[in-house]
Amino acid sequence: MPHKKIYYGWTVCIVSTMLIFITMGTISNGFSVYLPYIINQNGFTYSQGSYLVTLRCLIAFFSMLVIGFYYKIFSIRTGASIAAFCAGLAFFIYSISDTYVSFCIAAAISGISYGFGSMIPVSILMNRWFIQRKTLALSICATGSGIATIVLPSVTTLMIEYLSLNQAFLIEAVFILILTAIIYIFLRNSPDEKGLKPYGFEYMETFVSEADTPVTNSRAFSKKLWILMGFVSLFMGAQANSGFSHLAVLYTTEGFNSMIVSYIITGVGVMIVVGKLIYGEVTDKIGGYKSSILFSIVLLLGNTLCCLAFLNSTLIIILNIIFLGIGYPIATIGPAVWASDLASPDHFSTIVKRLQVIYAAGALIFASIPGMLADVLGSFIPAYILFSVCIAVALLFIQLSYRNQTSETI
Repeated sequence: MPHKKIYYGWTVCIVSTMLIFITMGTISNGFSVYLPYIINQNGFTYSQGSYLVTLRCLIAFFSMLVIGFYYKIFSIRTGASIAAFCAGLAFFIYSISDTYVSFCIAAAISGISYGFGSMIPVSILMNRWFIQRKTLALSICATGSGIATIVLPSVTTLMIEYLSLNQAFLIEAVFILILTAIIYIFLRNSPDEKGLKPYGFEYMETFVSEADTPVTNSRAFSKKLWILMGFVSLFMGAQANSGFSHLAVLYTTEGFNSMIVSYIITGVGVMIVVGKLIYGEVTDKIGGYKSSILFSIVLLLGNTLCCLAFLNSTLIIILNIIFLGIGYPIATIGPAVWASDLASPDHFSTIVKRLQVIYAAGALIFASIPGMLADVLGSFIPAYILFSVCIAVALLFIQLSYRNQTSETI
């Protein structure tokens, strides 16, 4: 019996997972562990620590604004590899930094990596390679940031404690560059380059599941829909990026030691990986609307539990890890699902790019707020109260968006 070859799109999915591991996982999620050490060892204020996140988000935002032009110059394979390389360069500069200016330069370069190499090119790749199982494939790719959150916190903490902050950055830089080489070798821009058709192409006309059917397939976003989904993406970017980046300092300032904090971040990472796989399966089965409501509620619970960090309760921490990890996928994968559900296929690339730009704007606008609030109020908990409000509003706007689009197509 002839051996059936594994579809190459799954290889693209794996290396895209590596890309997300680098450009989102190390740059954002993994970096949160470094932040308390950077602040403490260099005598920076909380606001200065938050400003590094702000600068990264600022450069990421402007990178996303020109990402269409960027990927006209470079293919996704080349452009994504350059973005991954920038992450390695940023960590190398972090490793030799001894002034706030040099830390800012590294943060800016990491923003280029995030802006050009995160979910936008991966969403486009999965849209090219998959017709069936598209959300699952995208969810697998998105686990890259969760895997980084599992692996990096405890490893990074040990390297910093037993080696030094600079050496930890240097080792991670080398690791990133090795992964970058693998990405460039195996990534392909489209099935055509391998003489293939998209996965599920043979069923395109006969297989359309209820979950895969968009609410509408005839137009781009209306002005009202842009306002609603714009705020959803803005608030998702605010809490998923800035909220996660400040988890370590939240628990550190509430009296937890560095290893316990690293275990908390690792636990959230494990649940992010699980949550993204669950999100992909659930969305493929029940559709984007129901899954968006469900996972937004879970994320709201997670952010609310962050506000109770001062209680030092083991049960609350465990529940917080579970709800945050399972809830975060809606923030990173959601824009691609909403673009697929609420507009025609020919507008998918444009809309997902714009939603990701708005997502980055939310990360930028809110990046400094946790540190500023902590400097004034002495705690990071008020920031998580704000993030909880943002998610509650986003949940309402998701419902309004789908109802609006459905009513206009009846």
